[in-house]
Amino acid sequence: MRFEYDLLIVAASPLALDIAYRCAALGRIGLVIPAADGQWQWQWQRWWLSQFPPQRLDTQQWQHFQTHLSHGQRRYAPRVLELVGVDVITGTGKFVWQPRCHFQVGGDRLYARGYLLLDAPTAMDSHDMDALSRIELACWHHWSGKAPDLDGQGLPLVATEDAWFNDRLHAALSGLGLGVPLLGRRKAPDPTPLNLHHLQRDGQGWLRMNPQGCTSHPQIYACGGWQRGYHLPSLTHFEAFAIARQILQRKPMHLDYYRQPWWIALPVPIARVGWNARQAQQYLREPIQLWEIQHVSPEGQSLGQVVINRRGQLLGATLIGRAAIATSRILGRWLEQEALTAVAYAGWELDCQRQRSPKARRSPKSGSGLDSPLP
Repeated sequence: MRFEYDLLIVAASPLALDIAYRCAALGRIGLVIPAADGQWQWQWQRWWLSQFPPQRLDTQQWQHFQTHLSHGQRRYAPRVLELVGVDVITGTGKFVWQPRCHFQVGGDRLYARGYLLLDAPTAMDSHDMDALSRIELACWHHWSGKAPDLDGQGLPLVATEDAWFNDRLHAALSGLGLGVPLLGRRKAPDPTPLNLHHLQRDGQGWLRMNPQGCTSHPQIYACGGWQRGYHLPSLTHFEAFAIARQILQRKPMHLDYYRQPWWIALPVPIARVGWNARQAQQYLREPIQLWEIQHVSPEGQSLGQVVINRRGQLLGATLIGRAAIATSRILGRWLEQEALTAVAYAGWELDCQRQRSPKARRSPKSGSGLDSPLP
C-alpha cells in the first residue's frame, strides 16, 4: 500500500517517540521503529538517564530511576502515539530511489515531504558501540551490580584534545573504580541496511550534511549517530526536534550547537555549553581567559571551567558534579554576556586558587576530532 506523510522518521532509538509525540499537531507523521531488542532497551535507559539522572550512587536511587523508565515506556507506547495522530510502523525497511524517492517497509511504500534519519543502527557489542555509550553502559552496570561485558578491554576514555575535560572525566570514573584506557575515534555507520549509497559521504564514510542537517538529497535529513562529533541523547534530542520543526513548518534554520547544552549523565555528571578553549581561540584569534569555578552545596562540590574573552564575556563552560546539568542550561542563556554576572546568577563562584592567567592558550592537539565543532 501507499501512504503519504508530512514527515517520516526512520528511528534507531526511542528518542524518536518523544519527537513524534511533540510534533504530532504540526502535520501527519509516520514513525518507523525496529522491533524491541537488547539494543533498543539499552537506548531507552540511555535516553532516560539523560532526562532523569539519579542523584546518588545507591540501590534506592537506581530503583527510583527504573520507575521513571517504566513510566516513560507507558507514556510513549505505540497505542498512545496513534491516539495523538502518529502512524507507528514496526519493522525494518530501506529507501527506494526510483521512480520517486520513498521508504519501503515490506509491501508498504511510505512517501513524505521530508525524511529524518534519527540515530544510526549499530551492533550492540563492545567493539561497535561509540565511546560515550560504552562509558555510560559500564557506569550503570556498575551501579546495578552487574558486570559489564567489555571483552576485558576496560572502560574507554573519550579521545579529545580538551585536557580539562579528559582530566575531570578520568577523575570521575576512577572514583567509581573503573579503568579508563584511551579509545580511538568513532567509525561511520554502515549505509547498506537502509540503502543510502545514493547519498554523498566524505572520505571516512560519514554522510555529508549542511548546517540545517540536510543530506545531499533535499528531502532526507539525519542527526544523532549519523553525524560526526559527540553522540549524546541530549544533543540528538535537540537536533531531531529542530529538524522535525523545520520540515513541518517549512522554515529552514541552522542547528545552533554553540548555544545548545549537552551532558553525559554519569553518576558524577559532566556538562558543556558554548566553546572550549581551543574552539574559542580558533574562532576569535585573540587572547582568552580560563577561570576555574566551583559550586558548594549540601549534596557536595561541583567544579567547572569557563572560557571568557578579553571583554569579560562568557564564551563557554565545562562542568562536573551534581550541579553540572542544571548550570549548563542556565549558562547557555548567558553566552556572550558578562561572565562574572552569569557565574554568580547560576550560584557558582570563582576558585581563586586555580584561576588561570589571562593570556592566549592553545590546548594540546589530538587526532580524534571528537571535540571539534559539530556540523
